[in-house]
Amino acid sequence: GARSCVASGPEEVEACRWELERDMDKFLEVAEKLIFPYRWGEYNVLVLPPSFPYGGMENPIYTFATPTIISGDRQNVDVIAHELAHSWSGNLVSNASWEHFWLNEGWTVYLERRIGAGLHGEHEFDFSSIIGWKALEDAVSQFGHDHEYTKLIISHKNVDPEDVYSTVAYEKGFHFLYYLDRLVGRDNFDKFIPHYFTKWAGKSLDSFEFKETFVEFFNGLGDESLKQKIATIDWEGRLYSPGLPPKPDFDTTLAKQCYDLAEQWKDSSFEPNLKDIEGLTANQLQVFLGEVQEQKGLSAERAQKMGAVYEFISSKNVEVLAAYYRIALEANDPTCVYGVAELLGRVGRMKFVRPLFRALNEVNRDMALETFAKNRDFYHPICRGMVEKDLKI
Repeated sequence: GARSCVASGPEEVEACRWELERDMDKFLEVAEKLIFPYRWGEYNVLVLPPSFPYGGMENPIYTFATPTIISGDRQNVDVIAHELAHSWSGNLVSNASWEHFWLNEGWTVYLERRIGAGLHGEHEFDFSSIIGWKALEDAVSQFGHDHEYTKLIISHKNVDPEDVYSTVAYEKGFHFLYYLDRLVGRDNFDKFIPHYFTKWAGKSLDSFEFKETFVEFFNGLGDESLKQKIATIDWEGRLYSPGLPPKPDFDTTLAKQCYDLAEQWKDSSFEPNLKDIEGLTANQLQVFLGEVQEQKGLSAERAQKMGAVYEFISSKNVEVLAAYYRIALEANDPTCVYGVAELLGRVGRMKFVRPLFRALNEVNRDMALETFAKNRDFYHPICRGMVEKDLKI
Protein backbone atom coordinates (compact mmCIF):
# COMPACT_ATOMS: atom_id res chain seq x y z
CA GLY A 1 0.00 0.00 0.00
CA ALA A 2 0.92 3.68 -0.12
CA ARG A 3 2.07 3.65 3.52
CA SER A 4 2.79 -0.05 3.94
CA CYS A 5 5.12 -2.85 3.01
CA VAL A 6 5.26 -6.53 3.88
CA ALA A 7 8.33 -8.54 4.84
CA SER A 8 8.82 -12.29 5.13
CA GLY A 9 11.13 -15.06 3.96
CA PRO A 10 12.31 -14.87 0.33
CA GLU A 11 10.15 -17.85 -0.67
CA GLU A 12 7.06 -16.53 1.11
CA VAL A 13 7.10 -12.79 0.52
CA GLU A 14 5.32 -12.76 -2.86
CA ALA A 15 2.35 -14.74 -1.51
CA CYS A 16 2.25 -12.42 1.51
CA ARG A 17 2.22 -9.35 -0.72
CA TRP A 18 -0.67 -10.73 -2.80
CA GLU A 19 -2.67 -11.64 0.30
CA LEU A 20 -2.46 -8.18 1.85
CA GLU A 21 -2.09 -5.63 -0.95
CA ARG A 22 -5.79 -5.32 -1.82
CA ASP A 23 -7.02 -4.27 1.62
CA MET A 24 -4.20 -2.49 3.46
CA ASP A 25 -4.91 1.06 2.26
CA LYS A 26 -8.66 0.50 2.67
CA PHE A 27 -8.21 -0.61 6.29
CA LEU A 28 -6.25 2.56 7.04
CA GLU A 29 -8.78 4.83 5.33
CA VAL A 30 -11.76 3.41 7.22
CA ALA A 31 -9.94 3.44 10.57
CA GLU A 32 -8.86 7.06 10.14
CA LYS A 33 -12.42 8.17 9.36
CA LEU A 34 -13.70 6.33 12.42
CA ILE A 35 -11.08 7.60 14.90
CA PHE A 36 -8.56 10.15 13.62
CA PRO A 37 -5.45 10.10 11.37
CA TYR A 38 -2.90 7.34 11.92
CA ARG A 39 -0.02 8.73 13.97
CA TRP A 40 2.79 6.24 13.38
CA GLY A 41 3.85 7.11 9.82
CA GLU A 42 4.21 3.73 8.12
CA TYR A 43 2.14 0.63 8.82
CA ASN A 44 4.07 -2.51 7.86
CA VAL A 45 3.63 -6.24 8.40
CA LEU A 46 6.28 -8.86 9.12
CA VAL A 47 4.95 -12.37 8.47
CA LEU A 48 6.87 -14.63 10.83
CA PRO A 49 7.75 -18.35 10.73
CA PRO A 50 4.97 -20.83 11.59
CA SER A 51 6.05 -21.29 15.22
CA PHE A 52 4.82 -17.76 16.05
CA PRO A 53 2.19 -18.45 18.74
CA TYR A 54 -0.25 -15.57 18.15
CA GLY A 55 -2.39 -14.26 15.31
CA GLY A 56 -0.48 -11.01 15.44
CA MET A 57 1.51 -8.74 17.72
CA GLU A 58 0.82 -5.03 17.49
CA ASN A 59 4.32 -3.57 17.52
CA PRO A 60 4.11 0.09 16.43
CA ILE A 61 4.93 0.57 12.73
CA TYR A 62 5.62 -3.16 12.21
CA THR A 63 2.89 -5.68 13.04
CA PHE A 64 4.21 -9.21 13.53
CA ALA A 65 1.78 -11.70 11.97
CA THR A 66 1.22 -15.44 11.82
CA PRO A 67 1.70 -17.15 8.44
CA THR A 68 -1.71 -18.82 8.93
CA ILE A 69 -3.29 -15.63 7.54
CA ILE A 70 -1.57 -16.34 4.21
CA SER A 71 -4.18 -18.77 2.91
CA GLY A 72 -4.22 -17.84 -0.77
CA ASP A 73 -7.84 -16.64 -0.61
CA ARG A 74 -7.57 -13.29 1.27
CA GLN A 75 -10.09 -14.66 3.75
CA ASN A 76 -8.07 -14.24 6.95
CA VAL A 77 -6.81 -10.68 6.60
CA ASP A 78 -9.18 -9.48 9.35
CA VAL A 79 -6.23 -10.26 11.63
CA ILE A 80 -4.48 -7.29 10.02
CA ALA A 81 -7.53 -5.06 10.59
CA HIS A 82 -7.31 -6.10 14.24
CA GLU A 83 -3.60 -5.36 14.55
CA LEU A 84 -4.01 -2.05 12.72
CA ALA A 85 -6.75 -1.07 15.20
CA HIS A 86 -4.17 -1.61 17.95
CA SER A 87 -2.36 1.44 16.54
CA TRP A 88 -4.98 3.41 18.47
CA SER A 89 -6.18 0.90 21.07
CA GLY A 90 -3.14 -0.55 22.82
CA ASN A 91 -0.30 1.42 21.27
CA LEU A 92 -1.69 4.96 21.59
CA VAL A 93 -4.02 4.31 24.54
CA SER A 94 -3.24 1.35 26.76
CA ASN A 95 -4.63 -0.49 29.77
CA ALA A 96 -2.89 0.43 33.02
CA SER A 97 -2.46 -3.19 34.15
CA TRP A 98 -3.36 -6.74 33.13
CA GLU A 99 -6.53 -6.58 35.26
CA HIS A 100 -7.91 -4.12 32.70
CA PHE A 101 -6.67 -5.91 29.58
CA TRP A 102 -10.19 -5.82 28.10
CA LEU A 103 -9.69 -2.09 27.43
CA ASN A 104 -6.99 -2.99 24.91
CA GLU A 105 -8.59 -5.99 23.27
CA GLY A 106 -12.29 -5.20 23.62
CA TRP A 107 -11.77 -1.84 21.93
CA THR A 108 -9.58 -3.42 19.26
CA VAL A 109 -12.17 -6.07 18.37
CA TYR A 110 -14.86 -3.38 18.25
CA LEU A 111 -12.75 -1.21 15.92
CA GLU A 112 -11.79 -4.23 13.80
CA ARG A 113 -15.48 -5.01 13.24
CA ARG A 114 -16.29 -1.41 12.44
CA ILE A 115 -13.47 -1.46 9.86
CA GLY A 116 -14.90 -4.67 8.39
CA ALA A 117 -18.36 -3.11 8.21
CA GLY A 118 -16.90 -0.02 6.56
CA LEU A 119 -15.46 -2.18 3.79
CA HIS A 120 -18.08 -4.89 3.40
CA GLY A 121 -21.33 -3.50 4.83
CA GLU A 122 -23.06 -3.63 8.22
CA HIS A 123 -23.94 -7.32 7.83
CA GLU A 124 -20.22 -8.05 8.19
CA PHE A 125 -20.14 -6.51 11.69
CA ASP A 126 -22.80 -8.92 12.94
CA PHE A 127 -21.37 -11.88 11.06
CA SER A 128 -17.94 -11.39 12.62
CA SER A 129 -19.66 -11.00 15.99
CA ILE A 130 -21.41 -14.36 15.52
CA ILE A 131 -18.03 -16.03 14.98
CA GLY A 132 -16.68 -14.22 18.03
CA TRP A 133 -19.63 -15.29 20.18
CA LYS A 134 -18.87 -18.95 19.42
CA ALA A 135 -15.24 -18.39 20.49
CA LEU A 136 -16.44 -16.71 23.70
CA GLU A 137 -18.80 -19.60 24.45
CA ASP A 138 -15.92 -22.04 23.99
CA ALA A 139 -13.65 -20.06 26.33
CA VAL A 140 -16.29 -19.73 29.05
CA SER A 141 -17.10 -23.43 28.76
CA GLN A 142 -13.40 -24.30 29.05
CA PHE A 143 -12.92 -22.24 32.24
CA GLY A 144 -16.39 -22.81 33.73
CA HIS A 145 -19.26 -20.31 33.79
CA ASP A 146 -18.51 -19.08 37.31
CA HIS A 147 -14.73 -18.90 36.91
CA GLU A 148 -12.80 -15.78 37.88
CA TYR A 149 -11.11 -15.77 34.47
CA THR A 150 -14.42 -15.18 32.69
CA LYS A 151 -14.84 -11.71 34.23
CA LEU A 152 -13.84 -8.49 32.50
CA ILE A 153 -11.79 -7.34 35.49
CA ILE A 154 -9.82 -10.39 36.60
CA SER A 155 -7.81 -10.64 39.80
CA HIS A 156 -4.17 -11.32 38.89
CA LYS A 157 -2.98 -11.85 42.44
CA ASN A 158 -0.46 -14.71 42.50
CA VAL A 159 -1.36 -15.91 39.00
CA ASP A 160 0.52 -16.13 35.73
CA PRO A 161 -1.06 -13.71 33.20
CA GLU A 162 -0.60 -16.40 30.54
CA ASP A 163 -3.02 -18.64 32.47
CA VAL A 164 -5.60 -15.85 32.51
CA TYR A 165 -5.18 -14.93 28.84
CA SER A 166 -8.08 -16.00 26.63
CA THR A 167 -10.62 -14.69 24.16
CA VAL A 168 -12.72 -13.43 27.10
CA ALA A 169 -10.96 -10.05 27.20
CA TYR A 170 -11.46 -9.73 23.44
CA GLU A 171 -15.05 -10.83 22.99
CA LYS A 172 -16.60 -9.99 26.36
CA GLY A 173 -14.82 -6.64 26.16
CA PHE A 174 -16.26 -6.13 22.69
CA HIS A 175 -19.76 -6.96 23.93
CA PHE A 176 -19.54 -4.39 26.71
CA LEU A 177 -18.58 -1.69 24.21
CA TYR A 178 -21.20 -2.87 21.72
CA TYR A 179 -23.81 -2.68 24.51
CA LEU A 180 -22.75 0.92 25.23
CA ASP A 181 -22.86 1.67 21.49
CA ARG A 182 -26.46 0.41 21.25
CA LEU A 183 -27.46 2.12 24.49
CA VAL A 184 -26.46 5.65 23.44
CA GLY A 185 -26.96 5.14 19.69
CA ARG A 186 -24.35 4.74 16.95
CA ASP A 187 -24.18 8.44 16.04
CA ASN A 188 -23.52 9.42 19.65
CA PHE A 189 -21.03 6.62 20.22
CA ASP A 190 -19.12 7.67 17.10
CA LYS A 191 -18.59 11.09 18.71
CA PHE A 192 -17.19 9.41 21.81
CA ILE A 193 -14.61 7.31 19.92
CA PRO A 194 -12.27 10.17 18.85
CA HIS A 195 -12.86 11.92 22.19
CA TYR A 196 -11.73 8.85 24.13
CA PHE A 197 -8.61 8.24 22.04
CA THR A 198 -7.69 11.93 22.05
CA LYS A 199 -8.15 12.33 25.81
CA TRP A 200 -6.03 9.28 26.65
CA ALA A 201 -3.48 9.40 23.80
CA GLY A 202 -0.01 8.59 25.11
CA LYS A 203 -1.43 7.43 28.45
CA SER A 204 -2.81 4.34 30.13
CA LEU A 205 -6.04 3.96 32.09
CA ASP A 206 -8.07 1.45 34.07
CA SER A 207 -11.73 0.46 33.86
CA PHE A 208 -12.79 3.05 36.42
CA GLU A 209 -11.17 5.88 34.49
CA PHE A 210 -12.90 4.57 31.37
CA LYS A 211 -16.23 4.70 33.22
CA GLU A 212 -15.53 8.25 34.38
CA THR A 213 -14.59 9.34 30.84
CA PHE A 214 -17.69 7.74 29.34
CA VAL A 215 -20.15 9.11 31.90
CA GLU A 216 -18.60 12.58 31.86
CA PHE A 217 -18.73 12.78 28.06
CA PHE A 218 -22.36 11.74 27.66
CA ASN A 219 -23.66 13.65 30.66
CA GLY A 220 -21.89 16.69 29.24
CA LEU A 221 -23.85 16.61 25.98
CA GLY A 222 -26.86 18.16 27.71
CA ASP A 223 -29.26 15.47 26.49
CA GLU A 224 -31.57 14.44 29.34
CA SER A 225 -32.64 11.19 27.67
CA LEU A 226 -28.99 10.18 27.29
CA LYS A 227 -28.35 10.94 30.96
CA GLN A 228 -31.21 8.65 31.91
CA LYS A 229 -29.82 5.86 29.73
CA ILE A 230 -26.32 6.23 31.21
CA ALA A 231 -27.81 5.98 34.70
CA THR A 232 -29.13 2.48 33.90
CA ILE A 233 -25.67 0.96 33.25
CA ASP A 234 -24.80 -1.75 35.77
CA TRP A 235 -21.06 -1.09 35.79
CA GLU A 236 -20.43 -3.45 38.69
CA GLY A 237 -22.27 -6.30 37.00
CA ARG A 238 -20.70 -5.73 33.61
CA LEU A 239 -17.15 -5.55 34.96
CA TYR A 240 -17.25 -8.23 37.66
CA SER A 241 -19.88 -10.82 36.67
CA PRO A 242 -18.43 -14.13 35.41
CA GLY A 243 -19.72 -16.08 32.44
CA LEU A 244 -21.38 -14.95 29.24
CA PRO A 245 -22.81 -11.43 28.86
CA PRO A 246 -26.36 -10.97 27.50
CA LYS A 247 -26.42 -12.10 23.87
CA PRO A 248 -27.51 -9.45 21.35
CA ASP A 249 -29.89 -10.18 18.50
CA PHE A 250 -27.41 -10.50 15.66
CA ASP A 251 -28.33 -9.89 12.05
CA THR A 252 -28.04 -13.42 10.63
CA THR A 253 -28.19 -12.46 6.92
CA LEU A 254 -24.73 -13.87 6.17
CA ALA A 255 -25.13 -16.77 8.60
CA LYS A 256 -28.52 -18.12 7.50
CA GLN A 257 -27.12 -20.27 4.69
CA CYS A 258 -24.62 -21.75 7.16
CA TYR A 259 -27.34 -22.50 9.72
CA ASP A 260 -29.60 -24.05 7.07
CA LEU A 261 -26.85 -26.36 5.83
CA ALA A 262 -25.94 -27.38 9.39
CA GLU A 263 -29.61 -28.19 9.98
CA GLN A 264 -29.56 -30.56 7.00
CA TRP A 265 -26.65 -32.45 8.57
CA LYS A 266 -28.90 -33.41 11.50
CA ASP A 267 -30.51 -35.89 9.08
CA SER A 268 -28.20 -38.90 8.81
CA SER A 269 -29.61 -39.67 5.36
CA PHE A 270 -28.60 -36.26 3.96
CA GLU A 271 -26.29 -36.72 0.98
CA PRO A 272 -23.77 -33.86 0.75
CA ASN A 273 -22.54 -32.34 -2.49
CA LEU A 274 -19.69 -29.90 -3.07
CA LYS A 275 -22.28 -27.48 -4.48
CA ASP A 276 -23.71 -27.17 -0.93
CA ILE A 277 -20.85 -24.84 -0.01
CA GLU A 278 -20.40 -23.16 -3.39
CA GLY A 279 -19.90 -19.43 -2.93
CA LEU A 280 -19.46 -19.60 0.85
CA THR A 281 -16.54 -17.65 2.30
CA ALA A 282 -14.07 -19.22 4.70
CA ASN A 283 -15.76 -17.35 7.55
CA GLN A 284 -19.14 -18.76 6.52
CA LEU A 285 -17.62 -22.24 6.49
CA GLN A 286 -16.42 -21.62 10.04
CA VAL A 287 -19.94 -20.69 11.13
CA PHE A 288 -21.32 -23.83 9.46
CA LEU A 289 -18.69 -26.00 11.15
CA GLY A 290 -19.31 -24.29 14.48
CA GLU A 291 -23.02 -25.07 14.22
CA VAL A 292 -22.33 -28.71 13.38
CA GLN A 293 -19.96 -28.94 16.33
CA GLU A 294 -22.65 -27.53 18.64
CA GLN A 295 -25.15 -30.14 17.44
CA LYS A 296 -22.84 -33.03 18.34
CA GLY A 297 -23.85 -36.60 17.53
CA LEU A 298 -22.10 -36.76 14.13
CA SER A 299 -20.81 -40.26 13.43
CA ALA A 300 -17.21 -40.94 12.41
CA GLU A 301 -18.40 -42.05 8.98
CA ARG A 302 -20.43 -38.87 8.47
CA ALA A 303 -17.51 -36.72 9.63
CA GLN A 304 -15.24 -38.44 7.11
CA LYS A 305 -17.79 -37.87 4.35
CA MET A 306 -18.06 -34.17 5.22
CA GLY A 307 -14.30 -33.74 5.08
CA ALA A 308 -13.99 -35.56 1.76
CA VAL A 309 -17.02 -34.21 -0.12
CA TYR A 310 -16.53 -30.60 0.98
CA GLU A 311 -12.75 -30.95 0.52
CA PHE A 312 -12.06 -29.67 4.02
CA ILE A 313 -9.24 -32.17 4.49
CA SER A 314 -7.29 -30.54 1.66
CA SER A 315 -8.10 -26.94 2.60
CA LYS A 316 -5.17 -24.51 2.63
CA ASN A 317 -7.12 -22.30 5.04
CA VAL A 318 -6.02 -23.31 8.54
CA GLU A 319 -9.10 -21.72 10.14
CA VAL A 320 -11.34 -24.06 8.13
CA LEU A 321 -9.10 -27.11 8.46
CA ALA A 322 -8.74 -26.77 12.24
CA ALA A 323 -12.49 -26.24 12.69
CA TYR A 324 -13.19 -29.38 10.65
CA TYR A 325 -10.66 -31.45 12.60
CA ARG A 326 -12.32 -30.53 15.89
CA ILE A 327 -15.58 -31.98 14.55
CA ALA A 328 -13.82 -35.10 13.27
CA LEU A 329 -12.07 -35.65 16.61
CA GLU A 330 -15.31 -35.24 18.56
CA ALA A 331 -16.89 -37.76 16.18
CA ASN A 332 -14.08 -40.20 17.06
CA ASP A 333 -13.00 -40.48 13.45
CA PRO A 334 -9.92 -42.74 13.74
CA THR A 335 -8.53 -41.61 10.39
CA CYS A 336 -8.36 -37.89 11.21
CA VAL A 337 -5.72 -38.17 13.93
CA TYR A 338 -2.93 -38.42 11.36
CA GLY A 339 -4.03 -35.21 9.66
CA VAL A 340 -4.35 -33.50 13.04
CA ALA A 341 -0.83 -34.61 14.00
CA GLU A 342 0.50 -33.33 10.67
CA LEU A 343 -1.17 -29.94 11.18
CA LEU A 344 0.19 -29.70 14.73
CA GLY A 345 3.65 -30.25 13.28
CA ARG A 346 3.50 -27.23 10.98
CA VAL A 347 1.40 -24.65 12.86
CA GLY A 348 2.40 -23.08 16.16
CA ARG A 349 -0.44 -20.59 16.60
CA MET A 350 -2.04 -21.28 19.98
CA LYS A 351 -5.54 -20.54 18.67
CA PHE A 352 -5.29 -23.84 16.78
CA VAL A 353 -2.65 -25.79 18.70
CA ARG A 354 -4.25 -25.77 22.14
CA PRO A 355 -7.83 -26.83 21.27
CA LEU A 356 -6.56 -29.45 18.82
CA PHE A 357 -4.22 -30.96 21.42
CA ARG A 358 -7.02 -30.99 23.99
CA ALA A 359 -9.36 -32.71 21.53
CA LEU A 360 -6.70 -35.18 20.35
CA ASN A 361 -5.89 -35.98 23.97
CA GLU A 362 -9.53 -36.99 24.54
CA VAL A 363 -9.46 -39.37 21.58
CA ASN A 364 -5.91 -40.74 21.60
CA ARG A 365 -3.71 -39.60 24.47
CA ASP A 366 -0.73 -41.63 23.29
CA MET A 367 -0.77 -39.88 19.92
CA ALA A 368 -1.24 -36.49 21.60
CA LEU A 369 1.82 -37.07 23.79
CA GLU A 370 3.83 -38.46 20.88
CA THR A 371 2.90 -35.51 18.64
CA PHE A 372 3.82 -33.02 21.35
CA ALA A 373 7.15 -34.71 22.06
CA LYS A 374 7.98 -34.76 18.35
CA ASN A 375 7.22 -31.04 17.90
CA ARG A 376 8.13 -29.74 21.33
CA ASP A 377 11.13 -27.73 20.16
CA PHE A 378 9.18 -26.30 17.22
CA TYR A 379 6.70 -24.52 19.50
CA HIS A 380 7.34 -21.11 21.01
CA PRO A 381 8.11 -21.42 24.77
CA ILE A 382 4.76 -19.81 25.69
CA CYS A 383 2.85 -22.23 23.47
CA ARG A 384 4.91 -25.16 24.72
CA GLY A 385 4.21 -24.28 28.35
CA MET A 386 0.46 -23.86 27.81
CA VAL A 387 0.14 -27.18 25.97
CA GLU A 388 2.03 -28.91 28.79
CA LYS A 389 -0.60 -27.55 31.17
CA ASP A 390 -3.41 -28.62 28.82
CA LEU A 391 -2.00 -32.15 28.60
CA LYS A 392 -1.10 -32.18 32.31
CA ILE A 393 2.50 -33.20 31.71
